[in-house]
Amino acid sequence: MTAEELQALLHDQIPISAAMGIRVVSLDPQAIMLTAPLAANHNHANTQFAGSQHALASLAGWALLRVWAETAQWEAELVLGKAEIRYLRPAAGDMAVQAQLTDGQLLELDAARLDNGTARLKLGMEIRTEDGVCARFEGQYVARGKRP
Repeated sequence: MTAEELQALLHDQIPISAAMGIRVVSLDPQAIMLTAPLAANHNHANTQFAGSQHALASLAGWALLRVWAETAQWEAELVLGKAEIRYLRPAAGDMAVQAQLTDGQLLELDAARLDNGTARLKLGMEIRTEDGVCARFEGQYVARGKRP
């Protein structure tokens, strides 16, 4: 899957991603970077809306797992089961987030997928603007094989 294909998939399957102006700026089997402009995600103070920051990070993790599942040729339902975010400072610009899988996480995901058909993954991410980190996100994702 290319970055362009993934972006089209996000915009089709999760319409809020299109409204937020989310772009897939880089993609490989173990990492993804998404961006979102301030213009489509600002609040009353002209900084990034907190919900937009949460959504951007949530989608980065979901998209990374989607790419992993496709690479593994595994049809799976992907969900975010739990998430925490800590807002560190106002984000007065366009934002970016990178989700990344370590080699160890890939091995754990594959083992869980093959063992019981359900893989769980905790991902930590930093949401950044040109001024630095504005929020830290941690999500617990679940991938469950589709039943025939």
